[in-house]
Amino acid sequence: MIRNLALSITGLLAMALFAVACGSGGEDGGDSGGGGGTPGYPDPGPRGTALPGDIAQLDYYWGIEPIATGLNTPCKMAQAPDGRLFVSILGGTILVIEPTPPYTQHTFTTEPVLTGNERGMLGIALSPTFATDSYVYAMMCINDVTNKQQVIRYTDQSNVGVGRTVIVDNLPVASVHNAGAIQFGLDGKLYVSVGDSTVPANSQTDGSLAGRILRYNQDGTIPTDNPKFGTVDAAEFVRGLRNSFGMCVHPTTGTIIATENGPNNNDELNYISAGKNYEWDAAAGSIPGAQIGVRLRNWPSVIVPTGVTYHSGNNAPPTTQNSLFICSYEDERVYKFEMDGSPPVNIVQETTFIDFVQAAQSNKPLDIIEGIDGSLYVSTFTDIWRVFRRTGP
Repeated sequence: MIRNLALSITGLLAMALFAVACGSGGEDGGDSGGGGGTPGYPDPGPRGTALPGDIAQLDYYWGIEPIATGLNTPCKMAQAPDGRLFVSILGGTILVIEPTPPYTQHTFTTEPVLTGNERGMLGIALSPTFATDSYVYAMMCINDVTNKQQVIRYTDQSNVGVGRTVIVDNLPVASVHNAGAIQFGLDGKLYVSVGDSTVPANSQTDGSLAGRILRYNQDGTIPTDNPKFGTVDAAEFVRGLRNSFGMCVHPTTGTIIATENGPNNNDELNYISAGKNYEWDAAAGSIPGAQIGVRLRNWPSVIVPTGVTYHSGNNAPPTTQNSLFICSYEDERVYKFEMDGSPPVNIVQETTFIDFVQAAQSNKPLDIIEGIDGSLYVSTFTDIWRVFRRTGP
């Protein structure tokens, strides 16, 4: 998935090199010893029980538990103010998972989607005013006579989606490179990532919706302050992307970050800024410097970055605030990037946060979000994990 590329010698070398470069373990000593603690944040002490069998390593200050197992490709997640987790399942279903044990699941809706490779039910987002309007947005590859991608809005009614409304129509679709991340910015606008649909030139072609992050009002209309409003590219926010599968918004600054999958190299972590071009399929030197988007990290070898989230610092170690947590499909890891700056886009330190046991495809992480209590939720091809602050053994 994501790159249409299996684990390779290149990927394995990337894993080894990245581990050496970034280090492992976690806050002040990782999982092998005491953390030492900091003022107002005591050392929880050594773990009293072993980590679950799917977890090879976890940051010292955190615990982990599965809240859903045996799923079939949970792509994206969003959490409601009441703690319920909305999960898009690639095969066409949206699940709602209750926030407390036994983590009961409900089928919110099921859609006829194109399946295979990177097609299906992709992104999911909740309205910024979900507490009052109960709106749930999903991006999917619709299986009908036109075969396209749509963003569809539902109203949550006791864990069931009603009032199905197409908000954005006629987005391009292909067997791979459909992207599919959707997020609401702090400006209340809906940001939608669309891959290049396997045609690199799409990313630089005027009038194409592919290879871009698009920006819409909540009702699917186009904001008049978009960078190219009034042109054939009115919905465009940025262009020059290959397949930005992950996207997140900083909880207070509104900074937007997206992961980008290169072909056999040059995976990227991008700072998304209005009107910028990230140069996929652009001829060397053809994009003026002022128009080129900022790459926060470029991996010369394959790691396949997928989900990404900023952390608010709520109920977490001091260095967690403003940190980015990034899923690597290829490495079967979650990395933590400590960030600073205003906006927080300067990488201070990179460490391994979670190291999954390599298990064919099942433990490859797809998405990560911060929960309302400061926990992190991570989806793999089969499971959803809750990663929480550890207060004791």
